[in-house]
Amino acid sequence: MGRKSELPVAEREEAVLRLVRHEEPAAALARRYQVSEQTLYRWRDEFLEGGRQRLGKGQKKNGADEAQRRISKLERELAHRTRMIGELTIANDLLKKFSESPL
Repeated sequence: MGRKSELPVAEREEAVLRLVRHEEPAAALARRYQVSEQTLYRWRDEFLEGGRQRLGKGQKKNGADEAQRRISKLERELAHRTRMIGELTIANDLLKKFSESPL
């Protein structure tokens, strides 16, 4: 396994951005920053994946908000139906008692 790069994050970011913008070939950037091309490409992939995840959070959040609203609505409906079942059960019990009692 190779050694860990001591390059500061700002310089790594600069190297990745230069690579993504095609300002210089990967080999030249690797020499300048004293890392392998493989490391440079790994940094690029990690950088882009982090960006994708960050951009996706907005969509997931909206989806999560929508899911939370739906859950809240379903919980309210369930509570309403539970109350209705309780009321109907009481009414049914009363009707049974009145129908069984002699006049």
